[in-house]
Amino acid sequence: MRISLLMLGIILAGVAVRKLPLGLPFFVTKWSGSWLWGMMMWCAVTLLFSPRHPVRNALLALVLASMSEGLKCLHTPALDHFRSNTLGSFLLGHHFALTNIGVYTLAILATAYGAGCWQRRTPRNTTPPPSF
Repeated sequence: MRISLLMLGIILAGVAVRKLPLGLPFFVTKWSGSWLWGMMMWCAVTLLFSPRHPVRNALLALVLASMSEGLKCLHTPALDHFRSNTLGSFLLGHHFALTNIGVYTLAILATAYGAGCWQRRTPRNTTPPPSF
C-alpha cells in the first residue's frame, strides 16, 4: 500500500513539474522528470514482484528504464503518431540521452536504499497468528 501511494505521489509530482507553471529552472524541470521516472520504475517493479528482493527489483527497474529510453531511438509510424500527442510525448519522449540512464540509475538506487531504510525502521508485527 505504501509503495502504491509513493508511486501515485511520484506521478503527481512528475506531472506538476513538467506541466504546471511552477517557475522552476530548466535544470530542475529536466532532471527531476528523469529522476521521478526512475523512481516510478522502481515502484512499478516492486509492486509487481516481491519487495523482498531489492537488488533484483532495482536491476529490473534499471533494465526497464533503459529500455524506455532506448525506445526513443525506435521510430515507426505508430510510435511517432503516439508521440505526436501530449500523452505519448509525456510518456515516451522524443530524444535519446545517455545521461538520462545515469539519472535513472541514481534515482532507482536512491529509492531502493530509502525503501530499505524505511523498512528497517518500521516495526513489524511479530505476534504469531492465532491457532484454531
